[in-house]
Amino acid sequence: MLYNSTMSEEQHQPSTSTTHAERDDVVKTIASALGEHETEPLRQLHTLVKYLGTEQALAFLKEAIVIEEQGGLMVADGSRRRTAGGVFFYLVRTKGPKPVRRLFFTHKVAQASQGVPRQAESAPKPPTPTSFTWVDRVAALDAIGTEKGTVSTVKITVIGRPGKIVDRGTCIVTSMRAKTVPSLPKGLPTPQSVPTNYLVYIAAKQWRKVASAIADPEDVLIVEGFPQLDPETSSIAVFATNTTTKKLQMAQRQA
Repeated sequence: MLYNSTMSEEQHQPSTSTTHAERDDVVKTIASALGEHETEPLRQLHTLVKYLGTEQALAFLKEAIVIEEQGGLMVADGSRRRTAGGVFFYLVRTKGPKPVRRLFFTHKVAQASQGVPRQAESAPKPPTPTSFTWVDRVAALDAIGTEKGTVSTVKITVIGRPGKIVDRGTCIVTSMRAKTVPSLPKGLPTPQSVPTNYLVYIAAKQWRKVASAIADPEDVLIVEGFPQLDPETSSIAVFATNTTTKKLQMAQRQA
């Protein structure tokens, strides 16, 4: 460690052992080494050198330079590397004497050095995410390129009233259409409201269990199955693996 952080508070009152001109020279040295030229960082440096003294302020600078040469420090969320000035102020804020660390509990160091009551430091606001629209999906697909994943299981659930029932012996075939887009979670793109046809294939054995129930015009069909795009019929084929109705489900729960 390049400095003593256990010195008493009395030792960290504004230093009177150095002249104003000497402190200015040290501030210029530190600012030049850290690449700090903005008004606020320079004001902070003046206050820190005033409280730390020139010797300990230069010791913090030396440690910051060593850390930079060894790869630097990341910010708290790991999103980026701290600047050299950020490393210096981080060292003072976390390892400096308590009277000096208190200077960082407000946004304005000048106010703290003048005895202004401490204010709670507000948490940084996260960046506002860019809205993803339906049009952006093409660019997203281009970004994916050939690095597509694999699917082990796919299931779709179709709920509604079936159309005309066509009996083909081992299975029945019916068609159902979705006309509107449901309410989607915030952040998802909203697709255009294009009618989508579902051609549903239900095994005869499964259909016999729901045929009488779906005859009730107030009941709805619930089909779970495997979906596959069928370009020839301009629809999504749904091969039913489980078929029931809303009222049959309610009856089972009551039972």
